[in-house]
Amino acid sequence: MSPAGSYNDDMSDAVHPFGSDAPHPESSPPESSGSQDASGAADHPHVLRLGCVSFLNAKPLIEGASYSGYASVHYDVPSRLLDDLLQGRFDVALCPVMDLFLSPEPLRIVPAGCIGCDGPTYTVRLYSRVPIEQVQTIYADTDSHTSVALLQLLFRMRFGRTPKLIDYHARERVAEGKIVDNPEAMLLIGDKVVTDSPPAVTYPHQLDLGEAWKQQTGLPFVFAVWMTREGTDLGDLPERMSVLRQRNLHPERLGAIVERHAPVHGWPTDLAYRYLGEILQFDFDQAKFDAVRSFADRLVEHHMLTHP
Repeated sequence: MSPAGSYNDDMSDAVHPFGSDAPHPESSPPESSGSQDASGAADHPHVLRLGCVSFLNAKPLIEGASYSGYASVHYDVPSRLLDDLLQGRFDVALCPVMDLFLSPEPLRIVPAGCIGCDGPTYTVRLYSRVPIEQVQTIYADTDSHTSVALLQLLFRMRFGRTPKLIDYHARERVAEGKIVDNPEAMLLIGDKVVTDSPPAVTYPHQLDLGEAWKQQTGLPFVFAVWMTREGTDLGDLPERMSVLRQRNLHPERLGAIVERHAPVHGWPTDLAYRYLGEILQFDFDQAKFDAVRSFADRLVEHHMLTHP
């Protein structure tokens, strides 16, 4: 992928990351070249470091990886994973898709899994006191570059304008150094949508960004995908991560993951099982690759990315 500039409201110095001959991911993982037993242990020369979010939605991608003998898992918020990857703290990271477009160094997708949806996503949601079309200012959760960019793009596509965005540290309810409770509109991301969701009586107008994208384009959406630096030797890690993901999404295994992690994250277990098993999608297949390309194309069309 091509290097890019920094992110700003009009994206005037960023670049389109896809060339016409960009490689497509494989829709299913190839056969592993190394031996693998039920535990995932193998003949790896060293343990590879995976950077990941700590949200519930990542658990099907990473549960069991740290016990496999071939990988260690480390956590950070989505907006910091790119720096961790570029500085060499991680070999692979589950980065927001916008980081693929904006990285100052070339990155490549590791098609071993993603966090995506094909309709509602449930945990990327705009809350508003006024009808969505009347929103002028949004206090935006700073945890994910992709969700903020998708919000801006949807407003440009639907209303022909971009609302003013103010960085909002949702956990502390702080913006511009001040406590801000119940702003006119706010974007919340991740577990906070479940554990700290504002009451509907206060915010009667809500927009699920995954659902809005689907209605607008007819496409799935990818919020985050595994990435690595160009030239990084991952061995057979992508194949092993794909096997791990497939195993974790088996209903019995997924039920165990939910029972273990949902209470820790403040989720009701029945909602968590539906969220991981039905609402989200974790396979990075051809449809997801095409969705990422379409997202980039539409960002270009609306002057949020520019061609190199």
